Amino acid sequence: MKITLPVQLQPISRRKDRSVLLKFETRELYPEEVLTMMSMEGSEGWLLFSSNDDIKEEEIPEANAELESKSQSQRIKAVLYKLYIHESNKGTYLGTFENYYKIKTEKYIEHLKSKLDI
Repeated sequence: MKITLPVQLQPISRRKDRSVLLKFETRELYPEEVLTMMSMEGSEGWLLFSSNDDIKEEEIPEANAELESKSQSQRIKAVLYKLYIHESNKGTYLGTFENYYKIKTEKYIEHLKSKLDI
């Protein structure tokens, strides 16, 4: 399902996790347009915005958008960051996250390599 509307991009808001909150304002909408948008609320998809330029067919992504799911490596890094914050607050680790990340991932890599020597 898709809907095409003329919109105006409102000021954006940056989030702690580096995501961005986008707000668009439309002209007055027909009831069926409102219903279409309401039926898509909470779903994931692509937003292709152009400031009154033509959008070319090849610019439209064919793959499904998956905003909710992080890659496995992104999930690992996010968990390691939380551990880093926890250990930093307790005073059990002093240093940058970059060093912490390298140390922890290298330790895990070595653990996996040791399994190959079976």
